[in-house]
Amino acid sequence: MTVLGYRHTGIICRNIKKSLYFYKNLLGLKIVQEFWDQTDYINKVSGMKKAKVHFIKLKMKSGEILELLRYPTHNTKLPKLPIHNTGILHIALQVKNIKKTYLKLKNKGVKFISEPTLSSEKFAKVCFCIDPNNVRVELVEILFKQKN
Repeated sequence: MTVLGYRHTGIICRNIKKSLYFYKNLLGLKIVQEFWDQTDYINKVSGMKKAKVHFIKLKMKSGEILELLRYPTHNTKLPKLPIHNTGILHIALQVKNIKKTYLKLKNKGVKFISEPTLSSEKFAKVCFCIDPNNVRVELVEILFKQKN
């Protein structure tokens, strides 16, 4: 078996409008598809019954897809996990100018865990913010390419 590539990341949203504003309006991702699904397919692959799902797929400049999902037929809870919790913890998005991005988001009321900080390897500046679903978003500005 060989993995061919990375397909997408899905985020379950409590409020898909707030999430769309964050990722589209504040971070600049583009909507490539939006639809609802309440077919037998979605119930079968999700292991749910009578599910209705709202999907919004957003594309980054580099081509990767971020998928926002909302299940209005099922209760959604915001996770409150510590940063050292086991499992998927955050998504990392590369930005051109981290200071400018940080100030723009901060001025729009986005909550940050940290200010832009030089990485320990000294090839990137990094900061973490929180999206409307309590998902940690790592913003990364690559200062120069690392040698492998």
